[in-house]
Amino acid sequence: MKESSAIFALVAQFALLSLLSFGGVNVVLPEAHRFVVDLHQWVTDQEFADFFAIAQAAPGPNFLFFALLGWKVAGFLGAVAAAIAIIVPAATLAFIIGGVWHRFRNARWRRAVQAGLAPVTIGLVFSSGFVLSAAADHGWVTLAITALTTILTLASDINPLWFFLGAGLLGVAGLT
Repeated sequence: MKESSAIFALVAQFALLSLLSFGGVNVVLPEAHRFVVDLHQWVTDQEFADFFAIAQAAPGPNFLFFALLGWKVAGFLGAVAAAIAIIVPAATLAFIIGGVWHRFRNARWRRAVQAGLAPVTIGLVFSSGFVLSAAADHGWVTLAITALTTILTLASDINPLWFFLGAGLLGVAGLT
């Protein structure tokens, strides 16, 4: 019975987050973290960061992260339920809004909505990065590596994957 109530809670929360996921599911990570780590303690900070890393490294869409959370909370059924909850509401809304959005492509209100959503999405992405770095950084060395990687990524045209590879190698070498 406890597993079914956890699945219901995941579905309710992830379905709501799905509707708020402008710019992709990564923008709702802070609220997902609050829900599964802070509120329910279903996963630890480290597990949250690890699941995100696994989902990013795996081929396929970013919603796999939510399936991993569901798996941890309630096994296979939790993974399926979490994945459906994060996909179906946003996909349904996009399908419905898509037709209306195209019909009003020259409307002033549409341009205003688009202009307003851009900074909201950017803010949500940055807050996701903050939550993930707070979950993964457990000392001054890892914090410095995260800060340096962020600065180098923003200040150069070098593919950020090289910086992530370097940070990963430092971790494998035991320097973090």
